[in-house]
Amino acid sequence: MKEKILKYIDSNFPNLTSELHLRFELGEPYENGTEDRINQVVTRVTALFEEVFKPDDSIYIYLKDWEVTEDIMFGNTTPQYLYDLLSDQNIEEETLFDIHEDDDKITGQTIEVKNEYKVKLVYSQLMSVPYQKILEGIGNYEQGREPAIGQSVYFISTDKDIIFQMYDDRGCLIHAKDVEKLLPLYHSYNNWLVDYWRDYFDGIFKKV
Repeated sequence: MKEKILKYIDSNFPNLTSELHLRFELGEPYENGTEDRINQVVTRVTALFEEVFKPDDSIYIYLKDWEVTEDIMFGNTTPQYLYDLLSDQNIEEETLFDIHEDDDKITGQTIEVKNEYKVKLVYSQLMSVPYQKILEGIGNYEQGREPAIGQSVYFISTDKDIIFQMYDDRGCLIHAKDVEKLLPLYHSYNNWLVDYWRDYFDGIFKKV
């Protein structure tokens, strides 16, 4: 399973991204920490998620975990929560690296910096995954609420060629290989699109 999905990602969605995507606003205009914001976040992300995936879909869940219990900004106070939610699933693991360039402060030369992280992989029918609790946990993270999920979580359908990522309470990204897969979302949830990217999305989807 592990080799199959990692090869699929490299071939179809390098770095888990695609130029063909939609980005939706989840939390605005409500203030951080308010019940109104959390309620809107959960309502919107659940609606989008259930528009993309159906209960009998087989999906991969790709978890990116730096295994840091206390980060500088927020602190992952419930680092085990995500794994408790997936305790009934078979989880495979791989160690990978984020690679970026930086300047050596002593020599001034450009150096390559590797940051190790763990990838945890699950393959299951969606109906057996508590996705509502996962999405709510991601939304809680930067709001200082518990239980929270600080790991990066990607839901991947190789049958539909779609990746769904809720990055935090601000928004979510939906990547696809074909315009037709995202077109219904573009029309049905157009008023939820992030305004900053609207011209980009219009340039793709209004042509169809």
